[in-house]
Amino acid sequence: MEIMELQAPAGRWGVHDGGEHMLRRFGDDRDQAPLVGRQEALDELSAAVSAAVAGTGRCVVVEGEAGIGKSRLLAEVAHLAAAQGMAVSEGRATELDRLSPLVTLVNALSHGTRPVLDEADRAELAARAAVPYRQTALLAERIATHTRTGPLLILLDDVQWADDATALLVRTLVPALVDAPVLWLLATRPMSHESSMHAAVEGLAERHARLLVIGPLSEEAVDELSAYTLGARSDVCVRSLAHRAAGNPFLLQELLHALREQGRVLIQDGVARVVPGQLPDGFREQVARRCRHLSTSARQLLEVGAVLARPFGVHEAAGVTGVPVREVTRATEEAIAQGHLVADGTLLRFRHDLIREAVYDNLPGPVKHALHREAGAVLAAEGRPAAECATHLAWGARRGDQAALRALRAAAEDVMGAAPGVAADLLIRLVELSAPDDGDRPGNVCKALSALSFSGRTNEAIELAEAELALAPTPTALATVRHGLAATLKFAGRIPEVLKLVDLALADRGVPVRNQAQLWSLRAHALIEGGMSIGEYPVWDRADGAGAEAVRLGGVAEEPGAVASGYTARSRAALEAGRLEDAVLFAERAADVAERTGGEARWHAPRRWLGEALTAAERFAEAEAAFDEGQRDAERLGVTWAVPRLRGHRARLWLGVGRINEATAEAEATLQSSVALGAPTTVQSTRVLLARLAILRDELPVATSLLAAARKLADSGVWVANDELMLADVLLRNATAKDPSEAAHPADALWMGLSDRIRLFCHDPGLGPELVRIALRAELPEQAERAAEASRLLAERNPRLTSAQAAVRHADALLSGSPDELRRAVGFWRSAPRPLALAGALEDAATAAADRDTAVALWEEAFTLYGTAGAIRGAARARQRLHVLGVRRRMPRAAARPGEGWGSITPSELRVVRLVVDGLTNRQVANRLFLSRHTVDAHLRKVFAKLGVSSRVELARLTAEHLAGAGTSARSAGAGSRVTNHVTPAVRIT
Repeated sequence: MEIMELQAPAGRWGVHDGGEHMLRRFGDDRDQAPLVGRQEALDELSAAVSAAVAGTGRCVVVEGEAGIGKSRLLAEVAHLAAAQGMAVSEGRATELDRLSPLVTLVNALSHGTRPVLDEADRAELAARAAVPYRQTALLAERIATHTRTGPLLILLDDVQWADDATALLVRTLVPALVDAPVLWLLATRPMSHESSMHAAVEGLAERHARLLVIGPLSEEAVDELSAYTLGARSDVCVRSLAHRAAGNPFLLQELLHALREQGRVLIQDGVARVVPGQLPDGFREQVARRCRHLSTSARQLLEVGAVLARPFGVHEAAGVTGVPVREVTRATEEAIAQGHLVADGTLLRFRHDLIREAVYDNLPGPVKHALHREAGAVLAAEGRPAAECATHLAWGARRGDQAALRALRAAAEDVMGAAPGVAADLLIRLVELSAPDDGDRPGNVCKALSALSFSGRTNEAIELAEAELALAPTPTALATVRHGLAATLKFAGRIPEVLKLVDLALADRGVPVRNQAQLWSLRAHALIEGGMSIGEYPVWDRADGAGAEAVRLGGVAEEPGAVASGYTARSRAALEAGRLEDAVLFAERAADVAERTGGEARWHAPRRWLGEALTAAERFAEAEAAFDEGQRDAERLGVTWAVPRLRGHRARLWLGVGRINEATAEAEATLQSSVALGAPTTVQSTRVLLARLAILRDELPVATSLLAAARKLADSGVWVANDELMLADVLLRNATAKDPSEAAHPADALWMGLSDRIRLFCHDPGLGPELVRIALRAELPEQAERAAEASRLLAERNPRLTSAQAAVRHADALLSGSPDELRRAVGFWRSAPRPLALAGALEDAATAAADRDTAVALWEEAFTLYGTAGAIRGAARARQRLHVLGVRRRMPRAAARPGEGWGSITPSELRVVRLVVDGLTNRQVANRLFLSRHTVDAHLRKVFAKLGVSSRVELARLTAEHLAGAGTSARSAGAGSRVTNHVTPAVRIT
């Protein structure tokens, strides 16, 4: 009987076992083991590769614990893709990549056989760092251009370490490039629910990605891999030990290799068994044991690499250890030969991150601190990002280290706008290093809470704030932390808790005036966003009082941020009360304070509130200008959270002037950005708005789904947009009800206190008559009278608002049922810039008309208005009534366009065409129209297909001919046309 003790020969070796010849190379090629137990996953990914080669883009997220075999699987897929002619862009995130926004994605796209990005592209991306959606546009354009010459595989490994910016862009780019032959393959460990990449993956998995979970190996697969690793079948004891690795192939192989290298695996008659003895207690001890065989310099190299936590250069390791590069080079060769490190281009990395983690955890505390401190100094001298250097300095510092505190504060401020998650980590460490009685600590806590909130880590923010509340040594510190926690909870929509905290802070007489001003401002905004939901009546009166106090105290304390925020709160309160002139006045004052003082006052983005007030006042062109300027401010300041909110306000503007398709596009972009940013309050209001737009577009299943998601979010504690949610529920029931009595019920919360919900009518005065109509059809006269009374209040408080006057006459005419009054209401609506409300009045007058000719004329006008606006449901309703009257009409162009020719060109596409014909580049068009570059590209591709052209020259020629034939010109049509150029002829903007 032959007994073989396994050693570790340098070359190949073979064992004759039952007629099978098994080959194995030890050392640096363990990753070349067969892909055991993963055939099903490989088949699915192979199908995705084939689909991309055939022109269908996909995204697959491969999830599994560390060491489960994701990287090995991705390597096999990359090989298959390359064999089928795909370009392959590969990247792997490291733990410190999140300190360098976009480094993971940009590195991947900058390498490969056919790189997507060149040096100029990378410079342009860096220049756009403060404006993520402009970075998205550039990347989308480059990827789309690249795929015109062939399909592309974008493979990103270990994305759980990816930075916030990469997470946001991946979340946006995948759906944006759905029509391109791009296969996105993302591999990740299970992630925290509060990480930005987790939110991105969840968002993609809803519609745009397939989640492929890689679980533990089966018992059969474990046996197969064990046999391959050891070169023989395993006996019962070896199998028992192998299964203790819980099906993780990396841990399994490392365990078996450790046993083999200790000489404790024997082969007897083709069966592997283990020599009795104590096995390693854990993986960390196993790694430590293996590292002890290294030379001192090689062990130091591994320790430095573990501290640096990313691929590192030899010169960086030399700088941290303080030894010559030549000695580090020898240590590098040894670490690679022993299988601990691998070369990654010009850098070194651990073979597996689990090894790095084990080495790091084995370091004594004092050694960790010393290495981090040296790393921070060396990296700063190398010109590495300030955030990375500050992180090392912080972990190498002790409490009260002023140099480390200054470095952390500066680094956090540097990355706050572009990477709030990184800033949050830096600020948390800053707080940890500061003494409880440090005067700057409460302010730093507030900044950390804000950064955590903006990065979607609300639970962490709440935990930090609650811990700090117990430590606050003074009333000032206590009030400051309470303010920070309240702002965090407001961000999450938890209004009752916000108001409770604010009131507690204000009850303390020792709070400085500056803090009092900020607290009153926060209370005012919280009341507006959810005060009515918790019984605060009348909400506008209380909110206005709180805002006025914030303005007064902010002036006393010379705190312009509180003054600006107080004025915006007063503007919103005036809007709640239906006093639109006051709303505009206060918003203008807020914008003026921000413009004059700058600084924190501009962070409150007052121009979005000014734009909202101007929209309600039907000063649409001025509102659009305010949104444009607000967006430019937000981009310059890096206030990324404000951009989607501004787009949401713009969507309401488009709805008001009857541009439903454009309103939908803006709202969809708002929702996508808000989900990626982790902004639940904006997500909630946008879903409700999209549901209303879906009802108008006759997409009732979409509306149902959106409102279900909104109700779920409301049930979780997001107490914002509740009145809008109640309104949308009634409108959806009205659209889906088979019987009018099902559309409304006396117990519906919407009807209770409608006069306290005038803000709904400010945004859309036509809602008053619409609710009257719904209530009358449901035989609810009391509810109809309440809706009419709300319209009367709006008209009384805004005697110069044309739509308010038209709405009250329309509502009263519906109550009276007089055909003459209904026709007069139509006349009032003709003077107002609200095409959808006019169409509704035309419907009511047509229904009450006594003679056929009058009814036909009214129905035809309503049909045209609905169709031009994109209100498919209304157009179909009018078309049906015309059919009953013996008149046949095709759906209007906006509702049912032909597939090609000039008649198929949408208003949005025509806006792009006119600017392109004027000689603007795609980038200039995007900037002019405040669209993404990808959106402009998409519009042009559709236009080229519809018109059968393939170049801008052909497009310019056809456009000139078309406009000449229509008796106009591109210039007179207004290449830079804004709101006033895109409303139906029956609408006048005042």
